Amino acid sequence: MHDDSLFIFQKGFNYSQDGPGNRLVYHLSGCNMHCPWCANPEGLSQCDSSTKITVDELVAEAVSSKLIFIDAGGVTFTGGEASLQKEAVLKAINRLKAEGISTCIETNASLPNCEDLLDAADYVIADYKTPSNNRLKEIYHGEISTIEENLLFRAKTGKPLLVRIPLVHYFNCSEDDTKGFLEFFTRLRKEALGELNFEILPYHEFGKEKYIKAGMEYTVTDGFVTDNDIKKLASAITNADLTLINT
Repeated sequence: MHDDSLFIFQKGFNYSQDGPGNRLVYHLSGCNMHCPWCANPEGLSQCDSSTKITVDELVAEAVSSKLIFIDAGGVTFTGGEASLQKEAVLKAINRLKAEGISTCIETNASLPNCEDLLDAADYVIADYKTPSNNRLKEIYHGEISTIEENLLFRAKTGKPLLVRIPLVHYFNCSEDDTKGFLEFFTRLRKEALGELNFEILPYHEFGKEKYIKAGMEYTVTDGFVTDNDIKKLASAITNADLTLINT
């Protein structure tokens, strides 16, 4: 893929949920994971509906939006999976930083050789979907070790990292899951040299209608979690002296 353009399926402004402050968010097409609860199934692959935007165009659009990047806002690259278009994203990040614009990436952190991207972004939001390698293989054909190595790398840079847990009942909601989460999160905290936060994202069906409209099968039948499920994981995280936030 050329490094002078990006393929996106959506863009727009959002406050606080895609990084600090008011941000111009680019949703990049293509994802190497296929989570059945995905809220943006239209972004799972690059297709005719993808829009091509050059790095020059993106930077010009961001510069023209500077006045509304309030509360430490800026530009966020999300997906799909942003790291699949690493070279173009990295080029855009470096250009934006030269313009004094804050940058953020949202990633599943599952691809190797992404250290340069993980280091370049001012803010990184990464999913840690499950501590179980077997569960992970249901949505991804790689190894959990790559995800953990990437998160540890980012934490050691001393730059902010937000780790999100999409909490899905049948997938990662057991006591064994909680134990596994805490084992890795505690290790991550010990290695972190800067800001490290965690956030729980309870299962929702925001993507279900999109699946149906696209003629795709929505397979999740047991995803909703209870308030008690959320409280139990939240308490476990805070009791381990880890910082839990809600964006």
